[in-house]
Amino acid sequence: MIRTYQRALLAAAEEILLLVDPASLLILAVNPATTRLLGYPEEQLVGHAVTEIECALTDVFFWEDVRSGGRVDEQVMEGLYRRADGSLLTARKTVRRIPEGVLVRATDIGAQKRAEDELAQMASHLRATLEATTEGILVLDGEGRIVNMNRRLADQWPLPEALLARRDDAAILAHMAASLTDPAAFRALIATSSQAQAETFDILHATDGRVFEASSRPARHDDEVIGRVYCIVDVTERRRAEQALIDARDAATAASRAKSDFLAMMSHEIRTPMNGIIGMAQLLEMTPQSPEQRDYIATIRHSSQALLGILNDILDYSKIEARKLKLERIGFDPHLLVGEVEALFQPNAAEHGIRFQCSVAPDVPHALVGDPTRLRQILLNLVGNAFKFTTQGAIRVHLQAGEQAGGKIGLHCSVRDTGIGIAPDKRRHIFTPFEQADMSTTRRYGGTGLGLAICRMLCELMEGTIGVESEEGVGSEFWFAVKLETGQLEACAPTQAVRPILRRSTRILVVEDNPINSTVLARMLESIGAQDIAFARDGQDALAQCAKADFELIFMDARMPRMDGLTATIELRKADTPAYIIGVSADAMSEERQAALTAGMNDYLPKPVDRLALAEAIERWRGTLVAASARTADPEGGSPDTHEDRRRA
Repeated sequence: MIRTYQRALLAAAEEILLLVDPASLLILAVNPATTRLLGYPEEQLVGHAVTEIECALTDVFFWEDVRSGGRVDEQVMEGLYRRADGSLLTARKTVRRIPEGVLVRATDIGAQKRAEDELAQMASHLRATLEATTEGILVLDGEGRIVNMNRRLADQWPLPEALLARRDDAAILAHMAASLTDPAAFRALIATSSQAQAETFDILHATDGRVFEASSRPARHDDEVIGRVYCIVDVTERRRAEQALIDARDAATAASRAKSDFLAMMSHEIRTPMNGIIGMAQLLEMTPQSPEQRDYIATIRHSSQALLGILNDILDYSKIEARKLKLERIGFDPHLLVGEVEALFQPNAAEHGIRFQCSVAPDVPHALVGDPTRLRQILLNLVGNAFKFTTQGAIRVHLQAGEQAGGKIGLHCSVRDTGIGIAPDKRRHIFTPFEQADMSTTRRYGGTGLGLAICRMLCELMEGTIGVESEEGVGSEFWFAVKLETGQLEACAPTQAVRPILRRSTRILVVEDNPINSTVLARMLESIGAQDIAFARDGQDALAQCAKADFELIFMDARMPRMDGLTATIELRKADTPAYIIGVSADAMSEERQAALTAGMNDYLPKPVDRLALAEAIERWRGTLVAASARTADPEGGSPDTHEDRRRA
């Protein structure tokens, strides 16, 4: 019965069991698991040498030592068994001597070996990944000990090889902390609790000037936090590049500001003497003249206007380039606009014998919403160029409607002439700032080369484009297309002739540091009725005079020594001075006008001051007086102040 049980236990065993004769090395007995694992029937094993199935070199040496009478102590070793199908089985075996022979117990460890190989391969891949990354990687366990780090980290700091070889974690971390300008911050960073769930981000500054970005996140095994992973990146070059970009931006901003300041200053300095030239020419026109004198005055006026046009072009280009130009949105009639351009150039056409014709297609609406001033500027520039380069033949302007969608309509305008034309290789330059088709054109025909560039920019602001078709010696056709909103013209009262009449008793103060400009403005005011005119050289002088007497109108220059016009206006308003203040300045930038109105001025006139513009400003003042008297009127006939306002108006 006992032997039966023993056989049952032997049959149930899952390991290989062999009994080997030490002298002949023949297999004396095997268990069922051996035949099952190796694939041999029992008769092919029993009676055969054990070295036929144990094929590792160490196995062969071992069994030869046994056959030679060597002592067999119990030992554990790894071996290889050749299966019946030719494959190999890796086993861990225990060998010991018993009275019946040598007992071999072997366990299949193939799966374990494969798992170990896979684990080793994964570790190799992880190491390769760590070494290939551009970041320095540091892994600490929950106790703050270094679990892993890559070569990039050692190179970043740099860590001495001797220190790495010692594997002294505390010394390595201390070396890293000592390399920074703030070692305490680094020690606090690596002391972050291993149980902390939050990610961190810090900037570390090295003593040698380098900058690191250090981010960390918890290392997890399943849901358990087992340590922390630190990724450290050297961002020194990136920081330098960012700073270089910031410096370049600041330099560009400063250059743009300097350019704006320069343009404002040049505008002021050029317009100030031009105000005297144009103003005196206007005053001369009001005196008796001989035909020869009239020609001289006309030449002065035309030359001054040409210079003013160049200055305005430069200012317009600067404002568009700086994106400071804002288009108006007002209702206008494009038919009337084209008619005004035609009326303006007809005398020139008649004088030079050029046929000039303007036409508007019937499909163009009479009411559009946009910026008619800038649209007129484009048209005047193109027509002006056509007259400049056409000595004979014809110039034709045609306006037609384009697509209409989304509340907007396209306008297409062409200006065709029979002038000198443009060579094909020159056409691409004509819309570039400060360029013309032939730079010799500047000397022969004048101009800055800015006009068409400004037209292109204005068209782009109006969601359009501009182009040209030309043949040298035959003529050119310039065209532009823009998009405008459809709308209705506001009903307005019929335009009345301006009545630039001032009462002789109107008390006027002219605040101007330039004597010539003071004289020009005074003479213009006298020509429309003024007689009671006082003068101030600067803002302080103006404050002193206003403290002594009441003025109804003050013409205030913006830029003056000692105290400028803006400061003087602010002080006057603080003193509750009721005078109507009109700014008169050579600053033509929109920012200057807004600054003047913000300071408390009621109106603003850029120099050179034109008599018509001056008259319109006075008319606006008179309109405010009429409106004030209407607001304060009462059934009993109004207060004394009301009657005084009506009388002044």
